[in-house]
Amino acid sequence: MSKPFVFKARLNVADLFHHANHQEVFTTALQKSETLEHFVLKLLGYCALSYEQTAHLNSLGEKQKPDVWLEDDQGYITVALYAGVMELDDIARVAKQSQKMVLLIKENSQWFESVRARLSYVENISIFQLEPDFVDSLSDALSRSLHWDIVIEQNQISVSDKIEYYETTVIKLV
Repeated sequence: MSKPFVFKARLNVADLFHHANHQEVFTTALQKSETLEHFVLKLLGYCALSYEQTAHLNSLGEKQKPDVWLEDDQGYITVALYAGVMELDDIARVAKQSQKMVLLIKENSQWFESVRARLSYVENISIFQLEPDFVDSLSDALSRSLHWDIVIEQNQISVSDKIEYYETTVIKLV
């Protein structure tokens, strides 16, 4: 792909876990170096943090910024969310740059088992995994629309795009 694929996103988010209900409308793009899986995880991460007014989406693919982040009044990143698996060295490096680091991943037990023992050295990390079929189905559905109705509950996320309905269990690994 030579140019980014641009989307007009309309996300209706009902976050039952944080007691928030809101709509996010913005333009975003799938960057040429970005996978559909990463893009979908990044959007879901944004929905999970968007109950905060300071939530930011890295839609330009800036490498020095997380995929989604919250910041305080002084511009310090308090929560840094990264979409997809990362190398352990990268986890240790970026975890130092914020108060809390979150990884939102598609289920990958082989990766998790390879880093699990050494994750105890990173005190401010949380890792959440989603079912592969859920992420893959949303990736396939992007060709239709990015007008999603999202419901976030304590251990579940569901997405409707007016044609199909998708849901997954969210598992906190760390």
